[in-house]
Amino acid sequence: MIVVLDKLDYCSNLKNLLPSRASPKFKFVKGDIGSAHLVSYLLVTESIDTIMHFAAQIHVDNSFGNNFEFTKNNIYGTHVLLEACKVTGGQIRRFIHVSTGEVYRETNEDAIVGNHEASQLLPTSPYFATKAGVEMLMMAYGRSYGLPVITTRGNNVYGPNQFPEKLIPKFILLAMRGEPLPIHRYGSNVRSYVYCEDVAKAFEIILHRGEVGHVYNIGTEKERRAIDVAKDMCKFFSLDVDAVIEFVDNRPFNDQRYFLNNQKLKKLGWSEGTTWEDGLKKTIDWYTCHSNWWGNVSRALLPNPRMIMLPGIVGEFDKIQI
Repeated sequence: MIVVLDKLDYCSNLKNLLPSRASPKFKFVKGDIGSAHLVSYLLVTESIDTIMHFAAQIHVDNSFGNNFEFTKNNIYGTHVLLEACKVTGGQIRRFIHVSTGEVYRETNEDAIVGNHEASQLLPTSPYFATKAGVEMLMMAYGRSYGLPVITTRGNNVYGPNQFPEKLIPKFILLAMRGEPLPIHRYGSNVRSYVYCEDVAKAFEIILHRGEVGHVYNIGTEKERRAIDVAKDMCKFFSLDVDAVIEFVDNRPFNDQRYFLNNQKLKKLGWSEGTTWEDGLKKTIDWYTCHSNWWGNVSRALLPNPRMIMLPGIVGEFDKIQI
């Protein structure tokens, strides 16, 4: 029996759950992980024994203008989950927390071996810092209260159904509209991309074979510069690279590279099954058929979107998207 708890934030879409909702072993609950009473109620009434914690604010651009929301969702929300597990007793057998490889230090351009699970955490953005802070909470609850916690740190995930604020779906929709593909600075920043089906397979393996108290990198050797992703997109859509690519202002801080050592996960039996070319083609094919999946997403397609916090009382914030 699988219970999905989600507050349906701006990037959510219930249509993404259509393949599962007909199953009698699936239940969707609209709610916030920051609600302690709701979380505790669900743990007890649904006899929850396993938690896979994906819920977080994760868009880096938004974090530079909206970092209070990141702290509230990422740190406080996770703290509520952990405390509810502690209070409801020893029914939880696995608590898998989904962190990010961006909590590590920036990887050197010429590094052959990526950051491993014991590497120092040196986050460079408000978002990354909240994820690193959550990991400290996970560790504390594991050691002090014996919660069976496991943490994953991953590279960039891409594939169908992803909200188009992320680079690859953003480029796809812009290319379909014949609009410029915006690239930060000169497009030299390197990112590693893992196809969503391979990531799902990694979580399944970690769920069943991962060791409690451990951290696992979900990493890939498929590295691409932003400029190369744009060029690959132009090739798929038969666009003139020089005419379509547009260089825009960089983020306040934009790490050059994140390279993860995935040997620990491979020893559990994980391997990638999707090439970059196949994954990109499947992703493009999906967006071509579902271009209106979220309705009007024009604000998400801006070169540097920001969710700005207006002055006010902590708790209920007014937000404007520019």
